[in-house]
Amino acid sequence: MASPPEVVFSSDVPNMHEWSRRTGIPLVSADAIGVNYARARRWLQSIRNQLVQQHGWRDTRPADDRMLFSIECHPPSSLPRSPVFRLQVPMHASSLFNPDRRVQWEMAFHGAVFPYLRHSVPPIADLLHLLQCLLTGVFLLVKEEHVPGEGTYRTTRGLPPVEWVSTHEAELVRIFGVPQFRALFRAAGDKRTSFKLERVR
Repeated sequence: MASPPEVVFSSDVPNMHEWSRRTGIPLVSADAIGVNYARARRWLQSIRNQLVQQHGWRDTRPADDRMLFSIECHPPSSLPRSPVFRLQVPMHASSLFNPDRRVQWEMAFHGAVFPYLRHSVPPIADLLHLLQCLLTGVFLLVKEEHVPGEGTYRTTRGLPPVEWVSTHEAELVRIFGVPQFRALFRAAGDKRTSFKLERVR
């Protein structure tokens, strides 16, 4: 069975510039990113509440005041040797760009949580999609496939499905405003901009 796509976290600014050019979504200033992220905290906290109240997650101890939330749960029985699943979301977006914490965030987002739960636990998908909207180019879904006789291809998805963007229009407009929402909706609906296909070997 083919492995699911992996979430790749990269806070490299050139990568964000590339996805801004690809999608047509303007790359805003660090201050504007912080403002949008602050507007999204209520939604992020709602996602945490759903995971705790409906899906068996619990707060980690001790609490870290740099985190908006830090939660964990036991992995599904289909992954018997997997360590405890953990999710950490920072209080401020700037934390994601701190080079001293880069490894921490790579460990937090490169684990099995998103690949194995995003299709079966809706709040996990909501969290990934919201982060992709807030920080386009930072949270990417990546899958590599070998095609016999041709080589290996890498498919990278930088935006949520357009159906998700449409369903959450009111909340996304509240966070980003109408012009940026329209750019997001347009880019998410075009596979030429929301996906990137590369032959890697």
